[in-house]
Amino acid sequence: MLFALLAALIPASAGAAELLLIIDDIGYNRTLGERTVDLPAPVNLAFLPHTPFAARLAESANARGHVIMLHAPMDNEQGARLGPGGLHADMDKPTLQQVLLDDLQSIPYVQGFNNHTGSLLTQKTDAMQWVMEIARQQGLFFIDSLTSPASVALATAQASGVPALHRDVFLDNLRDEASLRKQFEQAVTLAKARGYAVLIAHPYPETLTFLHQVLPDLEPRDVHLTSIDQFLRQRLWTRLASPDPAPSRYLLHTAPQIQP
Repeated sequence: MLFALLAALIPASAGAAELLLIIDDIGYNRTLGERTVDLPAPVNLAFLPHTPFAARLAESANARGHVIMLHAPMDNEQGARLGPGGLHADMDKPTLQQVLLDDLQSIPYVQGFNNHTGSLLTQKTDAMQWVMEIARQQGLFFIDSLTSPASVALATAQASGVPALHRDVFLDNLRDEASLRKQFEQAVTLAKARGYAVLIAHPYPETLTFLHQVLPDLEPRDVHLTSIDQFLRQRLWTRLASPDPAPSRYLLHTAPQIQP
């Protein structure tokens, strides 16, 4: 896996603002999935497991230079249906970990994962510890979609030695152009102020049209579209003196800023 193979860190460009864009919920709709893959790389694409077009689209996305993620379905407080590969709060450790492994194996080129819904499961410390055991063993990063302000997922990942970040902004809770632009500018402003921002969007037609319009204009604004793996190499991890080339050799050295 990527983090286990790193030989050295690449120094970050001074003053660069980096936008880490994640597109969730890919796999059920081929046409919208293909439009997503056609976005300017690198974008971080999160695929739902065991869906009709996920594996094929992930192959294409990898060839285009995008980062491939699993969008892991997790129990939510609303009781909404998770679809195949769901991680449920009533699962024991062996069952939950096997389901997660099966989910990961259903998507080629996976480098990390985030949670699909999960407002319930991400509050469960035991379940998150089981999830992060798999992440660490597989050399994967984790992104907390932060669907609950009470989530313990990020803290558990960090305590487990798993490379991790959290979502800062949702782009498309509302899909009119004014709302999309407002959320996008919020992410850009945060990236310029803090150095980076994690923006999550979905493959809605309105969202994809908007992103195809605005992403090419980021570079003139001195904002760089960045893959999560590259960002973690450049900004978040230092190597420890250890003969074991595992993700535990990297220590997070920026303080997390969790927002409700």
